[in-house]
Amino acid sequence: MAGITSRHPFNLYYNAGEYIKICGAQDGYFPDFGHHVPNEMGGVWLHPIKLLDGFWLKITDVDRKIAVWSRADGFTNEAWGSRFHYDHGLGHIPVELERIQFAPEQEKGLIVYYTLRNYGRDDVRLQLELLARTDLRPVWFSEQLGIEDGEQDEVIALAERRVKVKDSGNDWYVEIGSDLPGRIVETGGKVYGPEFTAGSGMGVSFQGEVLLAPDEKLNFRLFVAGSYRSGEECSAVYDRLVSEHETLFGEKQRFYHELEGHAKLEIDGEDLLNEAFKWAKWNNQWLVQSVDGIGRGLTGGGPTYPWWFGCDNTYALQGVLAIGDARLAKDTMDLLLRKSEEVNGNGRMVHEITTMGAVANPGNTQETAHYIAMVWDLFQWTGDEDLLRRHYSYCVKGMDWLLTEMDPDGDLFPSGYGIIEIAGLNMELIDSAVYTAKALQAMVDMSLQLGDEDGAKRYASLARRAVRGVNDVFWREEEGLYADAVASKQDMIGKVDDMVLLADQRGIEGYRQYLERMLEAASDPEAEQGWLLNKNWVIVTPMETGIADPEKAKRALQEMRSSTFVGEHGTYLAGIYQQGTMTISTGVHAVAEAANGNPDEALELLRKMLGTFSKVLPGSFTEMSPDYGCVVQAWTIYAFAVPMIRHFFGVKPDAYRKRVLIKPSLPKVWRDRSCSLSGLRIGEAELDIRIAPGEQEGEQRITIANKQGWHIMLDWNGKRLESSDHHMEWLVS
Repeated sequence: MAGITSRHPFNLYYNAGEYIKICGAQDGYFPDFGHHVPNEMGGVWLHPIKLLDGFWLKITDVDRKIAVWSRADGFTNEAWGSRFHYDHGLGHIPVELERIQFAPEQEKGLIVYYTLRNYGRDDVRLQLELLARTDLRPVWFSEQLGIEDGEQDEVIALAERRVKVKDSGNDWYVEIGSDLPGRIVETGGKVYGPEFTAGSGMGVSFQGEVLLAPDEKLNFRLFVAGSYRSGEECSAVYDRLVSEHETLFGEKQRFYHELEGHAKLEIDGEDLLNEAFKWAKWNNQWLVQSVDGIGRGLTGGGPTYPWWFGCDNTYALQGVLAIGDARLAKDTMDLLLRKSEEVNGNGRMVHEITTMGAVANPGNTQETAHYIAMVWDLFQWTGDEDLLRRHYSYCVKGMDWLLTEMDPDGDLFPSGYGIIEIAGLNMELIDSAVYTAKALQAMVDMSLQLGDEDGAKRYASLARRAVRGVNDVFWREEEGLYADAVASKQDMIGKVDDMVLLADQRGIEGYRQYLERMLEAASDPEAEQGWLLNKNWVIVTPMETGIADPEKAKRALQEMRSSTFVGEHGTYLAGIYQQGTMTISTGVHAVAEAANGNPDEALELLRKMLGTFSKVLPGSFTEMSPDYGCVVQAWTIYAFAVPMIRHFFGVKPDAYRKRVLIKPSLPKVWRDRSCSLSGLRIGEAELDIRIAPGEQEGEQRITIANKQGWHIMLDWNGKRLESSDHHMEWLVS
């Protein structure tokens, strides 16, 4: 479980347990940054509160009269935390320094290990100062709940090497301590390290002096514990960190080693792909957030979006299920359901929930439909009928909300904002229409599973109408593409100026003329038709979901392989603008190709995404490709795991009936290689799948270890083979 080293000191990193999130620069400092809480998104967070702006170590060579605030010149990202190397960052002081930090997975605190070594020929006398800067404050949007930050942080307990600080207006606590030799402790609002961070926090400085003989080492630690509930809890966490830090470190490393073995991908000759897939699983765990009293779930991205989203999770959880983390998928869906029931109650799925429990957006149209489809997906992978029943009643409400309040004209194209959150684009959008059709299909399956045959018949009729409508109304024959939106010419005229202004702001020339040509071609001002406004990436969703007619899918995918839609790093967010790419736009496009029998084209898109791996944070993909936005993003697991597991390996589960269909569709370049997927968890089952060339040309040997004896169906080029043996081996061609 080796880490990846970086030499980009000013890039950000992200360490995480399920409670604590740490974000700073790869030089070991903690610069102010962020816009949700201005200049406060870095540092150490115990959501829903911030604990520290950061921590720093000052080293003074007493005899040489050299003082340095240590700044790392090497950084290694590990799955479980980070290592900082100080090879040249200590000036002419003859010592080397290593800093190792991690957040225990289930504790509200963090541990930092420091190791100093005298590499000189003589004794070296050092003064050391280990300084932390508190900044107890709430997460973004907390004011809407009436929660305000106190005026200042206050020291409420001070011991020889242990300081407890409280927010003056709230029961928020942080306790900081160290086993650094010495007795001096200094605190105060004006006690700073090398960075004058924003906020009204408190400096806590531990100071001491040591003498190191040649090659002698000094090991010491920093412990930070927090609580948003009580001072007693904070101290109890601190005590565990101090007494059990070695055990906690071992547990953390073992946990990430176990994650590596879940849905382990090994494709011969694809070292980078295998490595990136492994890290995508680890990245996913970094984004799990637990908050007492609210729940546990997958957050959107770190450090900018460290809270929960409906839209992001309806994508990301498809990948989470594929890598076998059903518990996380269930926990996240339950959290979204509880908050949607509390805030909306009418079936609408919320868009954005902060870790303080505030809902910043009650929900875009698309994500209610996508949530309904996700519930059925969750059932297929888990077989959990109790969970299905728990969500089903809200899905019924959600379907009614979509087709009544949001669809007043009854065309089964709900209005409102979708995935593309552009002001004014609250129309009948392609993603909302497609996912509504998919949701209706899911409602048929859910209703039948739960014995509601009348409901199933009604939803089946609506689903057929919705699918037909997408293919008839959204399709633009002239371009061979699905439209972004459906509206009348009269409705579109009122949106032209706003859309042109947005294009002008992005430096796009000729956009007004482009829209006016479409308007001139529309003869009936009242008739609804499809409009290809920005060529947004979501026009690929009919192919992603299987809603597109086969011939239309073939033509649209061919069109979307052009340079209009695909750039160096993947699929543009909008073909008109060609100014942004995300792992989600590339991932959905790759899924669409793979789902329509084009694995080679899907792999080509994934390779473009692979070109951005480790650009900013070693072992991760940024929110915006290739190198900006969040340093880790949840829906990247969708982009990797869904095409890889659900399509290339062709895993289609039916966990309730304890059976799995495996219908591989490998890229051509892999057909003469060994391809394996081991530790694949579906419900209570675990499968190992290996596909390798046989002895004869064109022959494939497929081996499946079926540890629980589920019924396995293999579909190879239309030929069906079935078995419930614990070990299966088939030769196919």
